[in-house]
Amino acid sequence: MRFSLITLVTAAIVAVSIAPAHAQSTTTLRSFSDLSDTTDAVADNSSVATTSGLASILARLQCLAGLNPLGNSASVTLTVKKGLYGIYNPETNSLDNVSMRSYNGCPTGPTITIKPGATLKLTLKNALTATDPPDFCPDSVDHSTPHCFNHTNIHTHGLHVSPAGTSDNVLLTVLPGASQSYTYNIPSTHPSGTFWYHAHLHGSTAIDVASGMAGVLIVRGSRPARAGVSDGTADVDTILHHKLLNLPLREHVMLFQQIEYGCFSSATSDVPIADPTTFEWLCPKGSTGEIRGYTNQLSFVNDPRPGHAGQLNSTWEISGRYTQINGVVQPVFPSALSLVPAGDIRRLRMVHGGNRDTINVKIVRANLSALGLADSQSLTAAQVTTATTTAATHLANATSKATQATTLDALCSGETVNQLEFAEDGITLPEMVEKSVNTMNPGYRSDVLVAFPSPGLYCILDEAADSSATINFRPNSDKAKDRRLLSLARVGPGVNIPNTTVGSHSKYWQYIRDQLVAANSTLASPAKNDLASLTLTAFSPVTPVDGTIDKVVPAQFNINVFVTPATFLLNGQQYNPDTIAYTGTLGHIDEWDVSATAIATHVFHIHTNKFRIMDIKDAANTSIFDPTTGGCTAAEIATGDQEYCNLRGVSRDTLFLKAGYTLVMRTKYEDFTGEFVMHCHILDHEDRGMMENVSIVSPTAAMLQRIATPVRLASDKASAWYDRITGRTPDPTQLALTASMCSAKYFAAK
Repeated sequence: MRFSLITLVTAAIVAVSIAPAHAQSTTTLRSFSDLSDTTDAVADNSSVATTSGLASILARLQCLAGLNPLGNSASVTLTVKKGLYGIYNPETNSLDNVSMRSYNGCPTGPTITIKPGATLKLTLKNALTATDPPDFCPDSVDHSTPHCFNHTNIHTHGLHVSPAGTSDNVLLTVLPGASQSYTYNIPSTHPSGTFWYHAHLHGSTAIDVASGMAGVLIVRGSRPARAGVSDGTADVDTILHHKLLNLPLREHVMLFQQIEYGCFSSATSDVPIADPTTFEWLCPKGSTGEIRGYTNQLSFVNDPRPGHAGQLNSTWEISGRYTQINGVVQPVFPSALSLVPAGDIRRLRMVHGGNRDTINVKIVRANLSALGLADSQSLTAAQVTTATTTAATHLANATSKATQATTLDALCSGETVNQLEFAEDGITLPEMVEKSVNTMNPGYRSDVLVAFPSPGLYCILDEAADSSATINFRPNSDKAKDRRLLSLARVGPGVNIPNTTVGSHSKYWQYIRDQLVAANSTLASPAKNDLASLTLTAFSPVTPVDGTIDKVVPAQFNINVFVTPATFLLNGQQYNPDTIAYTGTLGHIDEWDVSATAIATHVFHIHTNKFRIMDIKDAANTSIFDPTTGGCTAAEIATGDQEYCNLRGVSRDTLFLKAGYTLVMRTKYEDFTGEFVMHCHILDHEDRGMMENVSIVSPTAAMLQRIATPVRLASDKASAWYDRITGRTPDPTQLALTASMCSAKYFAAK
């Protein structure tokens, strides 16, 4: 049963008044704010102590409340407006006040839940004003220049729903002061999974998402595995439970965001105030952080920092800003006052909702001896609390990148806790994959199971990496991504994980497997037999691309740096909203060869239909996959980056493209006709023109197009010939009508 708002407020007030003696010290810690809409998450959120008064309690709980937690057909509303709140800055150990474009005035959008077969009606209200600065919106729009920052719309990223009309149509515009109603009819066959929604109007996508206009969208399924069937139509949700009373595994939603705010010296400046030595962005007391534009925020610039002469680096890296989880920078998980029991399996629904940096999620046990504390496998809750406050104090005193790095290296140096990933981009994998580091790029989702081995303090890190494996790569750019703390995790007494392994698998794989097998003793076979090896064939949706290939489609992402300003191109062209770059046929299978030139990395995303990865080729046009093992070749492993190694045959909707690499993927256009887009999910690249319109038409419309094309070409040539010999000037009105009737859009509409 759901908690009422009155219950939540009452619980929060009680938590303040009866908090134990140490609560005053722990209230300075920033508690993890869970965006899951389960009753467990609601209870945890309501019990967090605060000293900021009733208004703060109400605002926090209202921002964390999910929409439609039962998942049935429902209507929800999101209001786009400026949100005023604080973001913790580890460089100053204080909160920076910010004014951000937001949903409902909150740091994140609310989690929305829906079930297969249900209908979600969403009203998007744009409460921004056309005169609210900054809003660069010229009368004549250049689609290679970001523009109209207070215009918006919404995209349900990863959902297999119609792209047309008032469904997932990112070609709609919601003007300031206007509203738009959307209707999403979720197919009854839609797989369960973790998806998300975000602003997606060309020209303002990056500035909206980098302000926080994103939220998690969960499809919850209840279709069990059937006897004798293993066709991917069951929902993995049905096996993620405990043996006792079949209670579901506790889940936590983690929305990673990168809010690239700056503070400014005047109302008209678009250059963030920066430290004259480090060039990190500053927010003096009394100032308010904003995102005012793309040139000096949301960009790659000549790096002014000492030791970086001649480098072109991301403003995100230069700014010194930190990735936040659910609106909080470096929170304590599951909260500053509660603990995760050792051995308790948790489901993490992780969503990369940022657009400026790769995130390498790694969980390691803290080395308490570095804090001068005794460490053991049987710490008490009180000892974990002492460790948490001591670690937080050390980190708070490390107010520079150098001292933070030194502190993290000393503190976060214990055992790595492996993650068992079972879904990527909301799509259940054929088998669980054990990962010590989980690499996520903008637009990615990753569902993992995690069990902490014993009581203690743990670090959830954004691990360091070579820049060639991140979206920050540029020739002559920084050669390393630095290590950052995402969160501290408090783990209390429970069941310590036995130190037993099977084959090449770790104790984490063995323990979680044993728990799931024991909890699913009545599971129908073959799913039951498969579970013994953590194979998920019964739950992994099949992308039917094994038939005849209709077309091979090239898609090359490129930045032309030999012109000023640089141009962001897809297949050599900048985005034109009036042009359909590619037309596919409903029910047909296409192979796409998607590549990034050697000058930069990109993140490929296509709407409406997922794709299956057939191959990935390196810069020498050689497959990175070993034909015998299916994993990476020795040559690819030697690069030091293994983020592609489990991807052969996997279905995705978003994928990072390393510089010079080519993704060979196949997709089948199922269920829906209409116009949608493919683009780079480094969203400022998209706003600068790295996007194309794609149209899916019926077989009849495709046939008419094939007939009409040679006729139109012949007619055009005959008309030109007649005009030349007669000296006739073509009638512009007639030419426009002919072009319209012969266009792809005309036949798509038919």
